[in-house]
Amino acid sequence: MEYIVIGKVIDTFGVKGELKVLPMAPEEVFEKLKRVYLKRVGGEYVPFKVEGVRRHENFLLIKFKGYNDLGSVEQFKGAHLFLPEKELPKRDEEEFYAYELIGMEVVTNKGKRLGKVKRVEDFGVYDMLVLENEKIMIPFVSDIVLNVDRRERRIEVKEELVLF
Repeated sequence: MEYIVIGKVIDTFGVKGELKVLPMAPEEVFEKLKRVYLKRVGGEYVPFKVEGVRRHENFLLIKFKGYNDLGSVEQFKGAHLFLPEKELPKRDEEEFYAYELIGMEVVTNKGKRLGKVKRVEDFGVYDMLVLENEKIMIPFVSDIVLNVDRRERRIEVKEELVLF
């Protein structure tokens, strides 16, 4: 089973066991969240029942069932939250999760190979594709990205709009 990172615990929040989480997936992933998984170093994914999720500024506050005080949740600082890929909400044909784009080959409409997507950065208004050498960054917007082929794992971009 493939697990996908959906957030990172930045810190604790308050004294009632809430965790301050940086979301790394669309908000709808968290709307009906019943459980998440944390991975032990060198070990298995461990499930945690989610008691509640609420927004706080640019973060989410998540409370695990049975963890009701600050001392019980401090151990989770820095941990990543995971979900099995099959539990993620389905996306429309033209929508993508960031993890789907990582590793895709990026080429221009004139056939020039630019490299593979190393990571996807959230710039608020749009996402930015950061390529493997980290010298090329491409806004993931329809004016620049012409086609994303999931099967071929290839992204075609308009060469005239990409700065090298």
